[in-house]
Amino acid sequence: MIAGTGFSRALLPALPTPLHRAPRLSEELGAEVWLKRDDLTGLGLGGNKARPLRFLLADAAARGADHLVTGGGPASNWVLTAAVGAVRCGLRAETALFGDGKGPEPGCLRLLRRLPGVRITFTGDPARASVDPLLEAAAEEIRERGGSPYVVGRGGASPVGALGYMAAVAEINKQLADLEAEAKAEVKTVWTAVGSCGTMAGLVAGHSHTGAGRRITGVSVHRPPAECRRRIAEISGAALDLRSRPPSRRGEVDWEVLDGPAPDRRRVREAAELMMRTEGIFLDDEFGAPALAALMASIEKTATAAPVLFLVTGGYPALFDEAPSGGGEL
Repeated sequence: MIAGTGFSRALLPALPTPLHRAPRLSEELGAEVWLKRDDLTGLGLGGNKARPLRFLLADAAARGADHLVTGGGPASNWVLTAAVGAVRCGLRAETALFGDGKGPEPGCLRLLRRLPGVRITFTGDPARASVDPLLEAAAEEIRERGGSPYVVGRGGASPVGALGYMAAVAEINKQLADLEAEAKAEVKTVWTAVGSCGTMAGLVAGHSHTGAGRRITGVSVHRPPAECRRRIAEISGAALDLRSRPPSRRGEVDWEVLDGPAPDRRRVREAAELMMRTEGIFLDDEFGAPALAALMASIEKTATAAPVLFLVTGGYPALFDEAPSGGGEL
């Protein structure tokens, strides 16, 4: 149990994930970069989404749910990973995807169709927000059939979901302490992609909870940065409330959200190619590569002696799509 929350952790991901130096990437960039490998969490191909699912699926089980209801885009790494986790925990999955389902199917959707006990419904509307009302409609239908639904919004970005990365900060702290002692250097900044905002909200809450004095820089790939800042502040604060930590004991956290380089696809491709060529790690074009491209641009502008930590969030099915589909939820 997590003290003060009442939530048990479902034992889904393979933790801790590795944290290591990236020597060849660092040499190319002229700055020390260390990598937190959350592409290796071991739940399907979902990368970072395994961490929030530890808590969300445990909460669903505690509430007696027999269905997980969630949604996103046709290329949503979140939806696929949530469905994989539901199947593994013996739940049926009800998924709502924006759009009409026509045209080439992205990798995530092809894999989603192969999972047993998963129902897929398209909203018929290309807007991401069209998913939200369909989730509650699906939940009500399940209740009318005598079932018990557990509804999770797009990306798993909720206070319960944020507990996943809030807990991850303690893991990161321990790994960094060992590596920093060996390297005689200290990580001052953590970089991550920001989509639905749940991952970064958890990082902010975790740094506040542990008092880790690092700057957290998020790179927004979908939403306006101002919207991300509002969502992160709300979700991280609510996650801390779940831990029953008195406000007076919460540490101040230095964090920011930058606008991603999405219009400049050349820089995104260069970032993905550089990571692959130097460290043998694949980054998707929608989240990981834009975040690394923003980090590279920052390094070009400001020379820094301290190493930075880059969160590799994974989401590998998108690598097999012909072109970025814009349908993911990080």
